[in-house]
Amino acid sequence: MRMKRPERREPPENTIPLINVVFLMLIFFLFAGSIARDDARRVEPPLNIIEDETIRSTGALIVDPEGRTFSGGGETTVADWLEQRGATAAQDGPVKVAADGTLKADLLEEVLAELKQAGRSDIVLITRRGQK
Repeated sequence: MRMKRPERREPPENTIPLINVVFLMLIFFLFAGSIARDDARRVEPPLNIIEDETIRSTGALIVDPEGRTFSGGGETTVADWLEQRGATAAQDGPVKVAADGTLKADLLEEVLAELKQAGRSDIVLITRRGQK
């Protein structure tokens, strides 16, 4: 009687060393990431909206806490600002207004009314999230 030879079984691959290496890498990167300083946490946004370069670069009409309007680097009126925008105003899209967070609502309404009287109804108010 002929007996079937048992098939030779391959030993299973040992994955324990691979798991050990992965965990060592995880621990290394956790320490390496926590030791590096994050300078972005210490940066504070400007207290005055006029000093905020990202808002100034949008070409927005900036309204300070006293209700004065600024464009670029200097103080201007709403009419002068619209005149400076001139022919490109229709191509630029909506009028952008950036109001300081401490501006009273009635002063903002005055600026918006001036824009509306000048024939601009497409107004976008730029806001910034407050700190918690």
